[in-house]
Amino acid sequence: MFNIYLGIYIVVAIAIIAGGTFKLVGGGQTLGGILFLIGALTVFIVFGLKWFGKKGALFSETPVSWPTTINTCPDYLVYYGRKLADGTTQDSCIDTIGVSKNGSIKVFPKGDVPTSDEYYFSLATKSSDPTAKNAELCQRTIAAGLTWEGISNGESCISPNGPVAPSGGGGSGSGCPA
Repeated sequence: MFNIYLGIYIVVAIAIIAGGTFKLVGGGQTLGGILFLIGALTVFIVFGLKWFGKKGALFSETPVSWPTTINTCPDYLVYYGRKLADGTTQDSCIDTIGVSKNGSIKVFPKGDVPTSDEYYFSLATKSSDPTAKNAELCQRTIAAGLTWEGISNGESCISPNGPVAPSGGGGSGSGCPA
């Protein structure tokens, strides 16, 4: 249903913004008019969201998980449906620019499609459980010398509670890498 107060607010905001801007520009203060337009528009939008938006629309009271969605592939890799010899398609990612720190994922060549596994980062996992799946993908990401926002920072695995050192060492999960 239409909120009459929101309608009145929008009409008043347009009148004040347009009137103030025209008054300043008409008086020869073009820069002042532009600054007034930007400032007044910002103020009306912020207060409009605060007064008429859903509760918490502007500033959330509760923390939200980050990232909101996890990418299909590790950072800077591109999704690729790999055709296998048996005719099936395997979900995988390819590196088109050479981001693997240890070179275990080779740069995908232009031209002929390679068949060697060293050009592909497989997305297939042994488990369908989300936690186990993320742990497996995290270990594979670290082994490939990659990062994956929301899964691995390249040295440790990311869990909802923060970084966790991977099994077998490789990172402390805290501080900056040396």
